[in-house]
Amino acid sequence: MKKFLWILVIIGSILGALTAFIGIAAAQGAPQEASAAAMGVAFAVIPYCLARAVSEMDKMKDSN
Repeated sequence: MKKFLWILVIIGSILGALTAFIGIAAAQGAPQEASAAAMGVAFAVIPYCLARAVSEMDKMKDSN
């Protein structure tokens, strides 16, 4: 389960980078640039937070 989530983090990071770069390049104003950047960050951060939470819960389970 943990490996799968960390693979999703890698995929999300790549997808987020592509979304941010393409979105910023195609933007026609600052609001569109900000939106593309926010979506790119979200693609990377949300899977990372989930993977970290599962990893930390697994560590807690192993220590008990």
